[in-house]
Amino acid sequence: MLVRIGIAAKLQGVSASTLRRWEKEEKLLPERRTRGGHRRYILVQAMNGEKEKGEGRQKKIVLGYARVSAAKQRKELQNQKEQMQKFVEQQGWKMGKMFADIASGMNEQRKGLQNLLNEVATTSPFAVICTYEDRLARFGTKVIKHYCQTFSTNIIAMHKELQTTKEEKLIEDMIALVTSFAGRLHRQRRGKTPPN
Repeated sequence: MLVRIGIAAKLQGVSASTLRRWEKEEKLLPERRTRGGHRRYILVQAMNGEKEKGEGRQKKIVLGYARVSAAKQRKELQNQKEQMQKFVEQQGWKMGKMFADIASGMNEQRKGLQNLLNEVATTSPFAVICTYEDRLARFGTKVIKHYCQTFSTNIIAMHKELQTTKEEKLIEDMIALVTSFAGRLHRQRRGKTPPN
């Protein structure tokens, strides 16, 4: 997976000009350039930094997080886990723990997510991997990212969301809200016993 110089610089915690200097010094070379001359870096290379020589380098530890909304999507949950495991192996990292939830992305009481955040706080892994960013949460992913960054942990979504207009995004968010509240209301009604 190739990333732009801005993303590579952010992952390194340096400026884009530092990456350009590293290229001149042959410390970190871009994988290729686009027709317009823009640098593209391999994701794992961008995260590893300058060329590292020698053996015995420890593999970076990452955590995985998968989520689906309903129990009937268990197959998709397993598919997410397998995709992440394969991706981590391709990058040369080591998968630590993998966390999962079957719950709405709006549910703040998800055990898997809470356990993931506790693990980030106690072990400060290199990264948290998910298939799509909205697997972490339907709303509030910036808060989760900020929390993880305080422990020097990156959030890596394997796939980018499809480009949508602002109006389409607003409609998707409204549908997610209505669906969540409708499900909550349905569960409340199911739990109530009819009056005698």
